[in-house]
Amino acid sequence: MIVFVSGAVRSGKSEIAEACAIRLAPVGRIHYIAAAPADDEEMAGRIRRHQERRAATAARWVVWEVPFSSRGLTASLRADDVVLLDCLTTWWAAELFVGDDWKTMKTADEAARRLLDEVRAWAGRCRAVVVVSNELFSGGVPDDEGTFRYMKTLGWLHQQLVAAAGAAAVVECGLLRVKKGRWPQ
Repeated sequence: MIVFVSGAVRSGKSEIAEACAIRLAPVGRIHYIAAAPADDEEMAGRIRRHQERRAATAARWVVWEVPFSSRGLTASLRADDVVLLDCLTTWWAAELFVGDDWKTMKTADEAARRLLDEVRAWAGRCRAVVVVSNELFSGGVPDDEGTFRYMKTLGWLHQQLVAAAGAAAVVECGLLRVKKGRWPQ
């Protein structure tokens, strides 16, 4: 099962996704993909708060930091495990802007398909994959080539993941609004 959680930056989506993952993995491990690097003081503080929140739970967290081996993750998954990807927007940027993959629409599309296949492979090996992603489209799409390709392929990824998801929701001001399916209880 795939669960998709989106919302604006600092909307509370990570905390809601973590609670969802905990509910989905009562006996399994939660493989937490930490996609954001601590490249400034503000982000380091956010990461620290996420770590403290996870440490305060009884869940069995296995942390994978980007860059990580998707193959290694897939191979380590058990049927009762849950994967929590926080967040797709950051992971996609790290994957797309390595090398020249983003320079043509064809290579960006191929990279997006590889990433989607990885998420589907995880979902096929474990109980659930909870995907957190940011809503970036309310302000329109910028004209510069790289950002346009990033946002276009991210939008495609969102559509594909929501189509495959058993549940999809938006978080606004800390409030969950389920848009598809039944939210895992």
